Amino acid sequence: MSKIPLTPMLVQYLTALCCLRRNPNAVDITIGEMVEDEASESTRDVDVTVTIQDFDSVTDAFMAYEVKHEGPALDVGKVEALCLKLNDMPSITHRAIVSTSGFSPTAQKKAARHGVELYQLKEWTRPLQEQFPLLEMTGTVAECFPRQKRLLTWNDYKLALVSSAARTAFAVDDSGAVLDQNGKSHKKYRRFTDYWDELLLRSTEVLYQLEPANTVLRTFPLTSLDAPNGPVRSGPRWPHTHTLDVAADEIYFQNGDAVCRIDTVTINGFLRWELGETPPAYVIERVSDGEAFAGALVSPGERPGQMIAFVFSPSSREVGVEFVQLSESHQNAIRKLKLEYEEGSVWS
Repeated sequence: MSKIPLTPMLVQYLTALCCLRRNPNAVDITIGEMVEDEASESTRDVDVTVTIQDFDSVTDAFMAYEVKHEGPALDVGKVEALCLKLNDMPSITHRAIVSTSGFSPTAQKKAARHGVELYQLKEWTRPLQEQFPLLEMTGTVAECFPRQKRLLTWNDYKLALVSSAARTAFAVDDSGAVLDQNGKSHKKYRRFTDYWDELLLRSTEVLYQLEPANTVLRTFPLTSLDAPNGPVRSGPRWPHTHTLDVAADEIYFQNGDAVCRIDTVTINGFLRWELGETPPAYVIERVSDGEAFAGALVSPGERPGQMIAFVFSPSSREVGVEFVQLSESHQNAIRKLKLEYEEGSVWS
């Protein structure tokens, strides 16, 4: 299968969303929960935990899912280590491993011996009627839920900068270093090209909701145009100007002996809609019998840690609509992040 274009943290979050849709009555779903390890007499991180309680408020099930987003199939050594980790946590009643790359035959045998269920997150290609009969749809998810991603982009643009602190005319080198107010390297942006990319994205995040972008999208078809990196399907261009107040970004540049802050940036150029890559569809299947655990239509965002997911359960006609934006602190590791079911986050 092709590589899943999500970061490990987004794969972990997507697995948790699938658990949420699969268990809508769960009292607690946590990403990065710390669970007591009896053997080491310490607490250890578990990727996703699900707590289900009975009517007497006694824990009926405490499910644990270890999530792995790696290139090759998980081998017996890695699966054995995960099994031993999970089995040393006596509070866990159901243990499972979810992999985006599958499991070797010997790894599957090892998991079965330890009573750990194996699941694979993979491309969703089987007909819906085979795994999600309650949807009452015939055909694949691509046929039943056709989807396209359209992106609003700037073309042939120029940037005009305003700095109230600058006493003389100035120019900022695109490859120059971004500074903070003390003249040191900026913590978030290394070069101005990085910062310009952020401003272009920030601008289109505002403008795509406004006119004339909405009318252009509804009115004009996307046609194929030649581009340096190959043909691009896009709509007509229209001239536009957008001024952004960027003082809060605390972006500084060297102007003679002074370090000056950029207060506003005006983008002058052309906007157009372009057709992006088709958003992927995934299903989590139990390895032993191919039974579907949950499915998801995913649209990765343009920003790190961002995605929109439509999540399906084989036991329900309801579909969860989830908007995800991981904080910077969660993009490399997620700890004790709880998910909650919210009314209005589903359609049926």
